[in-house]
Amino acid sequence: MSLTREQVNGLAKRRRCPRCDFNKTIGNALCASCRSKLPAQMRGGLERIPTKDTWVVARAIRAAARYFDVHFQSVRNFGGGKRR
Repeated sequence: MSLTREQVNGLAKRRRCPRCDFNKTIGNALCASCRSKLPAQMRGGLERIPTKDTWVVARAIRAAARYFDVHFQSVRNFGGGKRR
C-alpha cells in the first residue's frame, strides 16, 4: 500500500473515522476512540498527518490495520464479548 500526498491530505480532511465512522479531529487519521485502542508507540504516526512524510503515515496506517485485525480477531476467536 502506497499513499500519495493528495491521499494523505484527503485522509486528514475527512470528518469521519474510516474505521468506525465516528467524528474525528481534522488532521488525524483515526478518531480519538480508535487511537486510544492502539498501543502508545503506534499513535504518533496517526496524529497531525499533514505535517508528516507520506511513507510515515502509510507505515502507521498499515501497522494500525494489522494490529486491529490481529488483536480483535483473537478476541473473537476466543468468544470475547459473549455472555454464557
